[in-house]
Amino acid sequence: MKNAQAFLEALDRKAKMLAPAARATFEANRELCSWLLDPLARWAEAAYGPEVFDAAARGYAEYCVGVAKAKAIYEREGRYTPERMPEIMSGVYHDEGYMIPYMWAAILIYPFWPSMVSHIAMFRDEFVRRLPKNARVLELACGHGVLSLLAAEDRPDLEIEGSDISPPAIAVANRLLAVSGHADRVRFEVSDALKVDTNGDGRYHGVISAMLAEHLPNPTPLFSTMAQRVTSDGLVFFSTALESPQRDHVFEYNQESRPLQMAEAAGLRASRMASDASAIPPGSKFLPRATAMILRAR
Repeated sequence: MKNAQAFLEALDRKAKMLAPAARATFEANRELCSWLLDPLARWAEAAYGPEVFDAAARGYAEYCVGVAKAKAIYEREGRYTPERMPEIMSGVYHDEGYMIPYMWAAILIYPFWPSMVSHIAMFRDEFVRRLPKNARVLELACGHGVLSLLAAEDRPDLEIEGSDISPPAIAVANRLLAVSGHADRVRFEVSDALKVDTNGDGRYHGVISAMLAEHLPNPTPLFSTMAQRVTSDGLVFFSTALESPQRDHVFEYNQESRPLQMAEAAGLRASRMASDASAIPPGSKFLPRATAMILRAR
């Protein structure tokens, strides 16, 4: 069975210009990044065959090029210039040809981008490993489902539900789930994360909302949903992008205080926060970075 090195070797073949930086980030955080990539490599090969690694590398390269182009436009325009939501829905979230490469890139940035590595540590050490025994967990906009599967891999007692509006993304998540050995405790479905029923037994000991808020025209309802769904003693793992434009990033966060204020207004409070940036060219007006928080009910 393959391990993390399969992804790095694929970058050497299919994304040579990006490979050295990715390998440097991995080597500087080997234990942490391997925690993510080793099981992912096993699941990916079992679900898609050995060719999946080259496909993932190509998807990662396409994603990085797209990010660089979006940053250039952002610097020139001074604001986000996303597509309209109908075009994002049809041309991104419902487009299998776009979403499958995008899904591989969306998980590979965690071990390959310096701005994202701290998120892995926070997710594992301060969310997954601090949930109560036999906890129920909900992931909003789960995409590829890998965060939920990693939580299930680390904690055999967890029961996890994930939802996403993208059928292609859920198809990837279910394909990985089928070979992960966790199908008895994890479930993924196509649904709108912000239109969930909060009646009855609708609360969870853990809620995951990873890199979702920036995709929403108005993130305020997301924070209300998280506050409604988490138990009084539960944990929320939340992350978002700041000054980091992409084709489907529609809400522009400029300060770390903004998502924190939204969380506090919804009745949540932060017990831990990290915000990191990657290197950018001198003279740039904006500093793309990624922020993660552990939130609790007030």
